[in-house]
Amino acid sequence: MKLNKRILVLLGGAAFAFCLAGCKIPFALNSNESEASSISYIAFNQSASTTGEIISLIQTALDNNEDSLEIFVTDESLINAEDWLSSLSGLEQLSCEYRRVKNGYNLVITFTRWDNYKIVNAYRSNDTSELNERQLALYNKYLNILDNVTSKSNSDYENELAIHDYLVNNIEYVDDGNDNSFNAYSALIEGKAVCSGYTEAFKTLLDMLGINNYTISGFAGNQSHIWNVVELDNEWYQVDVTWDDPVNSSTNYVQHNYFNITSKDMALDHTWDKQKSNHPDATGTKYSYANASKLRKITSQTDLTNYLVSKIRNEADIVEFTSTADLNIKDAIQKAGVYLTYSYKDVERSDYTLYVIVFNYD
Repeated sequence: MKLNKRILVLLGGAAFAFCLAGCKIPFALNSNESEASSISYIAFNQSASTTGEIISLIQTALDNNEDSLEIFVTDESLINAEDWLSSLSGLEQLSCEYRRVKNGYNLVITFTRWDNYKIVNAYRSNDTSELNERQLALYNKYLNILDNVTSKSNSDYENELAIHDYLVNNIEYVDDGNDNSFNAYSALIEGKAVCSGYTEAFKTLLDMLGINNYTISGFAGNQSHIWNVVELDNEWYQVDVTWDDPVNSSTNYVQHNYFNITSKDMALDHTWDKQKSNHPDATGTKYSYANASKLRKITSQTDLTNYLVSKIRNEADIVEFTSTADLNIKDAIQKAGVYLTYSYKDVERSDYTLYVIVFNYD
């Protein structure tokens, strides 16, 4: 009897393999029956008729610390790992294998999770007995971070901001393709990571604080990418910690260009399949960095000049503000009549531009 066996493996990391479009390795005519002997010809008891049901079953398996599950489906088009990944957080590796059976397909999904799952469960239960040596070291690191940069007296926003800034200050972005840089262990213990390491670390710390959040996979800078979405006071915000960590920057300030912004603003230079996401859209503005930090809103060139002259004469190191006006930064700084060097960055958002100016008075 011929087998219909198809396999897909999605690996975590900088590329994160989100561009692969499901289980599409062609059927091999010379397949050996023993290759798929673990998949029964009798329909599995657990069944799904929609992508949403498959995702729900995978999430339940993840929550139960399971590493695989068996599902019977009637429609082969439902067997698409990219659809599953777009709605799930915390998967480091996923593979699927299926066999044609009577009236449908038996599907076996196997996955490797981030350390996030076991660590958050250990934290909530106050029981670390299920953690291996590596996970225990990471668990203790998370506790140290929470003790040092967050507080129960802080608001969720204040703790979120403190965690964001800690990660930007203490992780070095690397792009060397090293498999060890794909996770939070590398990010927090070794101090270097790609996007998935930043994202896992940020998510785990928020999970431990009870702040609702999930992850989004997509593309940024022509590369596959992953970042976070956070809920504060029933509104959602997107956060890309990786893109707030300046590579090869000579300045030591922490950027907040991608901290608590809307989906509309993130979409200016990030892309993801919005149709495949079953999560709420990020439309919150109350806890955007500009609003929550009460950044000055510059209304004109004259307003800018007065503001910068005042800041320079008080030897401010960093100035942040927003504006919708057409501004000349150089001209405003020259009006201060002070010898200095400076650098600045302006990031366009849908409704304003965020400016950051760094001054050096030496």
